Amino acid sequence: MRFYFRARAQFRFIANENLWGVLYTEYRTIYGTNGVNNGGINDGDDDLRVKNAYLQYRFPGTEILTTAGRINVNLPGAASDNMILGDADLDVFMLETPITDQIAIAGAFIRIQDRWLNDSGTWNGDGVESDDELDAFYAALPITIDGISATPYFLYANMGKNIDVATTDLVGLLGPNPTAYNKNLGAWWLGTSFEMDMFDPIVFAADLAYGSVDADKKNNDRDGFFMDASLAYTGLDFVKPKLVFAYSTGEDDDSDNGSERMPIIDNNFAFGTSYFGGGAFTGNVDLDSQQQIGMWVLGLQLEDISFIEKLSHDINFLFIKGTNDADLIKNGRATAASGISADGTFLTDEDTAYEVDFTTRYQIYDELSAVVELAYVAVDFDDDTWKTSNLPGGVARGNGDEDPMLKCVVGLMYSF
Repeated sequence: MRFYFRARAQFRFIANENLWGVLYTEYRTIYGTNGVNNGGINDGDDDLRVKNAYLQYRFPGTEILTTAGRINVNLPGAASDNMILGDADLDVFMLETPITDQIAIAGAFIRIQDRWLNDSGTWNGDGVESDDELDAFYAALPITIDGISATPYFLYANMGKNIDVATTDLVGLLGPNPTAYNKNLGAWWLGTSFEMDMFDPIVFAADLAYGSVDADKKNNDRDGFFMDASLAYTGLDFVKPKLVFAYSTGEDDDSDNGSERMPIIDNNFAFGTSYFGGGAFTGNVDLDSQQQIGMWVLGLQLEDISFIEKLSHDINFLFIKGTNDADLIKNGRATAASGISADGTFLTDEDTAYEVDFTTRYQIYDELSAVVELAYVAVDFDDDTWKTSNLPGGVARGNGDEDPMLKCVVGLMYSF
């Protein structure tokens, strides 16, 4: 059992309606660490840190909004948050402006990684000072008309041959049996979010995306497709039922031809509160992983169930099945260097997972709420697939070691 604490404070320094700056600080820790460190939940950062700091201004006489600094980056998402890049604090220079009342345009440069710098901003000392950056160029065209909104977008990333793709953050760019790069690489994604409420109270939302990494060697290539969708009915006062579905291409049985999964920079997709993340408090300890691409999901969500004032509940039922070819694991074609393991986040087409979760919120005051999250997640591994695997945890899973995940979280949330 652990006790977590997190506090965020955002300060806005407004000169006028066209010029302002933002400083966003965060403190988070595990009680009992004596303030020295936080047991790793900040990925090596100190307990107190600057989460975001940026400047925003409009060019005089125009509607062009400029943003420069460290901001929280989220690519478009409608049925869920974005699978490619979401909820990541990154260094950005962005321009955005409306074109008409219905159409806008946005473009950005995003520095995602510079291997030369470690977490404290100093040289890593590994002798690598060039071709070690991961930079992205982003363009989007938000469109809004009566009852329909969509945001088509394009993302191109330039990957230096010396970037540290072996880190936990970037394993979503690797094939199942990767080798070291010997030249700079290019990656690109094309996608759109879509939402339709013209038939309100029936609301439909969907996201589509395709991505590709064009690598130096065939086994380092990666490309694939992802989609998710939701259909909600909002016409009831006491509950909002929603059907959800997601599908992504999975690996075939050959690692020499690279990966058939969509490349991921920082996954923020989530249905439910535990298997894919999405919990109010437990993002660092849920099963959420860059390896969860390569699956399909069908679920029923009952949101905002309320019969008593200030008290509400959410219930999620999810069925998850892998789309990765089981023969890839059986034949030993996937290696641990890819980040693939038998921890339940990489599912073959012989594996399934189930989640049931129940969340209760009580609004004590307008600014203060009490939250209780309960969740059960079970993964059913195929014994024949994993029992001879050379991947971490594979033998244990093949021998029937499949204890379910049980979660109980109680917390207070104060916001103003």
